[in-house]
Amino acid sequence: MMIGDENYKGQPIGAKAENLFKLRESGFNVPPFFCVFGEEKGDPERYAADFFGADKLVSVRSSASAEDGTSLSFAGQFHTELGLRADEINAAVERVCSLPKSEGFSEYCKTNGTDPEKITVCAIVQEMISADLSGVIFTANPQGIINETVVVIGRGTGDNVVEDKAPASTYYYNTTDGLYYSEQTDNSPKISEAALKKLVEVSEKIKKLFGHECDIEFAIKSGELFILQARPITSLKFGSPIVLDNSNIVESYPGITLPLTQSFIRTAYYRVFRSLLLRITHEPKTVAMIDDILRNMVDAASGRIYYRISNWYDVILFLPFSRKIIPVWQEMLGVKNKTVTSHLSSPSRKVGFATHAKVALSFVRLMLACPRLMERLNAEFKEMIRFFKSVDLESAEAEEILSHYRNVLDKVTAKWDLTLVNDMYTFIYTGLLKSRLKSDPAKANRLISGLNGIESMKPVTELVKLSRLAKESGELARLEKIHNTADFRAYMKNGKLAQRLAAYIERYGDRNAEELKLESLTFRTNPELLAQKIVQYAEAGTEIPNRSEQKTAPTGLCKAFAKRAAVGIKNRERSRLNRSRLYGMMRSMMLKVGEELSAADVISAPRDIFYLEYSEVETAVKSGKDMRSIVERRRETYRRFEKLPAYSRLIFAEKVFDRAPKYVGGMETNRAVNTLEGTPCSAGKARGEVIVITDPTSCPDTTGKIIVAKMTDPGWVFLIVGAAGIITEKGSLLSHTAIISRELKKPAVVGVDGAASSLKSGDTVEVDGASGRITVIERARNTEAVK
Repeated sequence: MMIGDENYKGQPIGAKAENLFKLRESGFNVPPFFCVFGEEKGDPERYAADFFGADKLVSVRSSASAEDGTSLSFAGQFHTELGLRADEINAAVERVCSLPKSEGFSEYCKTNGTDPEKITVCAIVQEMISADLSGVIFTANPQGIINETVVVIGRGTGDNVVEDKAPASTYYYNTTDGLYYSEQTDNSPKISEAALKKLVEVSEKIKKLFGHECDIEFAIKSGELFILQARPITSLKFGSPIVLDNSNIVESYPGITLPLTQSFIRTAYYRVFRSLLLRITHEPKTVAMIDDILRNMVDAASGRIYYRISNWYDVILFLPFSRKIIPVWQEMLGVKNKTVTSHLSSPSRKVGFATHAKVALSFVRLMLACPRLMERLNAEFKEMIRFFKSVDLESAEAEEILSHYRNVLDKVTAKWDLTLVNDMYTFIYTGLLKSRLKSDPAKANRLISGLNGIESMKPVTELVKLSRLAKESGELARLEKIHNTADFRAYMKNGKLAQRLAAYIERYGDRNAEELKLESLTFRTNPELLAQKIVQYAEAGTEIPNRSEQKTAPTGLCKAFAKRAAVGIKNRERSRLNRSRLYGMMRSMMLKVGEELSAADVISAPRDIFYLEYSEVETAVKSGKDMRSIVERRRETYRRFEKLPAYSRLIFAEKVFDRAPKYVGGMETNRAVNTLEGTPCSAGKARGEVIVITDPTSCPDTTGKIIVAKMTDPGWVFLIVGAAGIITEKGSLLSHTAIISRELKKPAVVGVDGAASSLKSGDTVEVDGASGRITVIERARNTEAVK
């Protein structure tokens, strides 16, 4: 029986054939085909001559009733023959249809609990495409990443790719961000970004048609795309996907973060959130119920730090009016995907009415007491700093230092949850102010800027004063000769500014770019960076803008909301500076332990300690175990991590895993877009030359330029102060970029998708910080990002 478009419905022809009919019916470019089914097969050769025309080569493949099922795919069990002439079709159809009777197939069925007698098979006879390129598209990565499309492509027909007869390129395309990377061999084909996106676009339409993730075979001939087959991906499990999102946390941990920092922040986040839940519930049993959730508030994938976003929603859902709070929280943190996922819907995780009532009362009390509690926390932090200064690290041995490390961590995490309370306090009142002034968002920005005494401004304000003093005292020439720590120490013996520099490092030495990574260089660990920054400011004549302009005084509810938002912002920035000091303590202790381990030949150099997790550091200190091979393996792995794109979101099907491909091809960038838009967060206009910064620790000169970056952290204040404006891919109204830009009166736009790839250093752009619009005035040639 010959089956075509007109009579396929209702026939037991198998999913493969049925899917091809559906694809063609929906307008996809499927090569002409028909099916042969049943005992009376007729004469497929004669039918093919009329159907395809003379001299057409065809393929013959099976389509079985049990094939490509959700529980069993029968992968590799059926038969395909390619490039057949007309006189070879009948025999091929017979071989394909009789395969279920074979001994091997019967054994496969019995092993997997299926009766071979109940399986029917038809043969698909299809016009053969003499492909230039062919391959397979997986709408989700079969390894277990749901929002990543994988395209495998090689030259010639598909069997060459599937059977590894031809060199193939593999493209990994993140459907959330539109970013991708590729793995290629010397002779494998390379396709353009436009061609890749077309394949991804078509695959998304096919996924939508069938309602599940698909494995799609395709061919390309003279630029024309043909769909040869589509079936479900049976290897993926979708029970409880893990969603990693870098909104907001990417400000604290941009780029690659090494293992010691990862292990530290996992512990810190767990303890802080556990303290928060105990504070608002007063129910240890309830908190223990979600202990596994609290232990995974943050995660790492391929060396980059993410929130496990579902776990954050679980915590917020403990709060009263959580469905109202969540949108505010999402906006303030710059979370773009608004889908709320939670584990608390499970019957075993249900929170009772009494707990919700208790949390509601605690929440109200905390909101009322928040400013007072933050003052108390700041006072306690000062006491802890005094305690730390009393510790003589130079004479302490490694085990004693680790004891101090644990002591500091215990003291901080017991109370640091109050900063989360203050974050919510700030978010709520800023959100209420924005809602009240939704017709004039620029006014809302003005009302929460110009905050006297904001802590984040003090380090840069003092640095500007130092640069001015260095110029006036004639010390610039000596400071210019400082290139390393030894040079700095020599200057400190008889330099005119030695006392002021020492005082600056004591107060602000831990504030620097990427300051929350223990492995980062700071003014305290590498004081030559301070001398270089002073010289840079002095030569550029950097000054802090005067904020003498008059603001329109708010009234009524706006006044109340603005006042409380300002208090929250000031406390938030103060806690951020305190946090940088905390990390400075931890960094100093770990570097000292690294020196001891290096002296004992446990690691090769003090800074190698950052490639170890904290538990491994403890093992090394107690046992003297040689860690050098572990460090070297990880160093190579993290070099590979750096080559991968920085995705904003990864959705893993079952478990989080790393990828460290040896050969990575980059992605092309779209330079055709001349207008970009984002969230306006600091009013004003600026026109200037773009400087794209990927590594702020290299101390780039930003004077008079428009900074473009994926994100910033508090330490970027030293770069922003001299710039004309700033554009970032990440951020929100309360991100550090926004707050500092407003204080410095720098036009700023955040949340600009693709800014760091669409714009290049040397481009000339205009930034409108009131409308959120960026306009390209002139394109530069052959420029690269500052690293």
